[in-house]
Amino acid sequence: MSEIHAKKDAAARRFEVSLDIDAPADAVWSALTQASELTRWFPLEASVTPGEGGSMHWAWGDRWSWGSRITAWEPNRHLRLVETRQGFDADGKQLQRPDANRDLVMDITLETHGGSTRVRLVHSGFGHGADWDDELDGISSGWQYELRSLKHYLEGHRGRDRVAAWVHTSTELPLDAAWDRLFSAGLVQLDAANSTPSAFREGQHFSVTLPGDAQFHGTVVLALPTQFAGFIDELHGGIVRIDAFRGGGRTGLLLWVVSYDEADRPALEALERSAQARLDDAFAVAARLAEIR
Repeated sequence: MSEIHAKKDAAARRFEVSLDIDAPADAVWSALTQASELTRWFPLEASVTPGEGGSMHWAWGDRWSWGSRITAWEPNRHLRLVETRQGFDADGKQLQRPDANRDLVMDITLETHGGSTRVRLVHSGFGHGADWDDELDGISSGWQYELRSLKHYLEGHRGRDRVAAWVHTSTELPLDAAWDRLFSAGLVQLDAANSTPSAFREGQHFSVTLPGDAQFHGTVVLALPTQFAGFIDELHGGIVRIDAFRGGGRTGLLLWVVSYDEADRPALEALERSAQARLDDAFAVAARLAEIR
């Protein structure tokens, strides 16, 4: 498996990450800067006005939607984006706190090493306080998945459109309790050899059953305290991701399954419907039990 170097600096309010991709710099640049390419590995929707002084917008439907100004544009070498906003809540809506907006900077550089490209991303400018701590934590874990997704796309599926099932809910439960409930309630079942995500290591084989009884097998690419992802054998070499995070005083939970073959769309749509219903019901029950107690 490829090495990825990631570091969250809570004191400096920044996160940086780098990894090598077996693709030329122009292909990586296109994946980072063209709307049709961005939606093959990152957001569900994107628009780009290219060049310094232009803009870029990413969105996941009506959630996690924001725009950035392009302040550096050096093709195949350097991209800098500046977004003026505050944190998001656990349902992907921007928080609306007076005078809380900050200029967040994403600085991305590309370096060619032989036939591969090293991508280095520095995300900085986060404010202080609980909401910004949550935002920095979410960014720090999120980019570790997203850049692996970029690598997976460019090395194995370049030029192919993505089909995704995306299931999300939120809860008043604390982060660890919500994450534990995903597994203890049988909503997500990992193979018996490693029953919890933290027991896995990158490169290990895994099998998982998601809400709605969809089963997948593959190789672990990310195992963090509250995030798990793997490249799967099914769905023409797709991806599965399970994530829990904090925002706006609540915990968000995310299931994400990807294919790069249009033939898998009906199966993913069925999975999304079934898993969403199971997830919503399970955490509604958890909320009612918490009220009783």
